[in-house]
Amino acid sequence: MAKKNYDELAQNIVQEIGGADNIISVLHCVTRLRFRLKDESKANTDSVKQIKGVAGVVQAGGQYQVVIGTDVDDAYQAVGRIPGVSLGGEGAVKAPAVPAEKKSPLNAVVDTVSGIFMPVMPAMAAGGLLKALCAMLTNFGLLSTESTTYIILYALGDAVLYFLPILLGASAAKKVSVNPYLGMFVGAVFVYPTITALKQSGDPVTFLNIPVTLINYPQTVLPIIVACLLMGYVDKGLRKIMPKVIAKIFVPVLDILITVPVSLIVIGPVTDVIGNTIANTVSALMTVAPPVTGFIVGTLWSLMIMLGMHLPLVMIEVNTLMTTGHMMMLPVTFPCTFAHTGAALGVALRTKNKDLKDIGMSAFLSGLLGNVSEPAIYGVNLKYKRPFICACLFTGIGGAITAIAGADCIINMGSISIYTLAAFTTMLPGGIGILIGVLVGFFGSAIASYITFNDKMIKD
Repeated sequence: MAKKNYDELAQNIVQEIGGADNIISVLHCVTRLRFRLKDESKANTDSVKQIKGVAGVVQAGGQYQVVIGTDVDDAYQAVGRIPGVSLGGEGAVKAPAVPAEKKSPLNAVVDTVSGIFMPVMPAMAAGGLLKALCAMLTNFGLLSTESTTYIILYALGDAVLYFLPILLGASAAKKVSVNPYLGMFVGAVFVYPTITALKQSGDPVTFLNIPVTLINYPQTVLPIIVACLLMGYVDKGLRKIMPKVIAKIFVPVLDILITVPVSLIVIGPVTDVIGNTIANTVSALMTVAPPVTGFIVGTLWSLMIMLGMHLPLVMIEVNTLMTTGHMMMLPVTFPCTFAHTGAALGVALRTKNKDLKDIGMSAFLSGLLGNVSEPAIYGVNLKYKRPFICACLFTGIGGAITAIAGADCIINMGSISIYTLAAFTTMLPGGIGILIGVLVGFFGSAIASYITFNDKMIKD
């Protein structure tokens, strides 16, 4: 698509969602433009869906999400070229995106978690793939763990997880409108070598004679998020009572002096208990009834993605991995992208409609080669319903198989795709189950969609 077409796409989208004056901020993830609007009722959703280049619209978590696909970054930059629109920040209208009285607790949680995790996900995915590469090279005897090449490669993959509190500190602070470097400051204290050494020594630790129970902060998730949420309240409170002439000097200092000790004394131990409880609950579900849990989570995963509710589960699983060294819930969702890709392929092979065949094949290739399921979900499967149901069903069946096999992501290896499937299969516990689950998801959905779809559904 030429640059001028991206500009036209952006202009059409902005016009139909109420214009630049209705946009408070806009971000993007892998496939979606995520707008925060002053008034979502001003958006003409039916018209937005008809814009060429738009695959669908999702309204969830206080965000108006326009599904673009793999071209989302070009569309995002084009939106930023429109006067009055500020990328990633405040727009022309200074107003809260969703008034407090209209934002449900669930929407607030989803919006907060997605806003914190999405900016960090590319780094986490890159780190996971690099760790997978290291493991493959050593398993196949191509690289010695004693070599400096391995040490450097492993550091590239592991650093993003070890220093995860710093990365999350930046995005969490930005989410609560605090200087992101202060969030990084808090995360850096958590992983500071002396603090880590105090934990490892086992000696009693106090702060102003108050006992401090240290936890293993490197690679943690919950402590830094809660700490930055606290810092958001502290920062706003201080700025209300402190004269502006001295606020720039003393507010950042007081933010840190209040937030860090409270975090070390209270937030760290409390979130550690919460994290362990969640991890034990997930482990119990996967131990007591693995096929049932795998089927339910797998079947519902597509709906969770559509509603933007999948990121809280991802956060829980990342926290579980850091806490216990295991991640058993997320593997049951691995067949999802393959299942929707297969369903789109089934429709493309069955239909005689040239336009739908082209869309279906494009969605199939986007899912298979680009590991992006949204073009298949919104461009084909959800539109004709039966392919979507087939994909959800066979994701659940594949998830049940994966759970029965005891699949466990003992290391972060990024997202599963055709490029990483061999690594997931050969290097993880239950890897063969992952392979079978993915194949069942793909071929089952393709065959079921081929059988159940007919061109009469296009008119209907």
